[in-house]
Amino acid sequence: MKVNYIATLTIASILGLGLAAGCGNPCAAKPGPEGGTETQANPCAGKENPCAGKANPCAGKENPCAGKANPCAAKENPCAGKANPCAAKENPCAGKTN
Repeated sequence: MKVNYIATLTIASILGLGLAAGCGNPCAAKPGPEGGTETQANPCAGKENPCAGKANPCAGKENPCAGKANPCAAKENPCAGKANPCAAKENPCAGKTN
């Protein structure tokens, strides 16, 4: 009786694992849209770099911000010293279910 019980459990376990593996990725054994599973080639492979050999358009130009002062450096933080407006409020979603 024990052998029959253990054999039944073993068969059920094997079938369950097979079902789980088969349903894990149902597209794994299917071919791609063209019938194969190969990947597409890079459409830019073999094409020349359009910028190769051209000079950098910004080379030699001066930095437009060089020497200028930071416009925010001397300004005070507008939130400094103020209390957090949300600190004492309750969570409106607390206790609700989706």
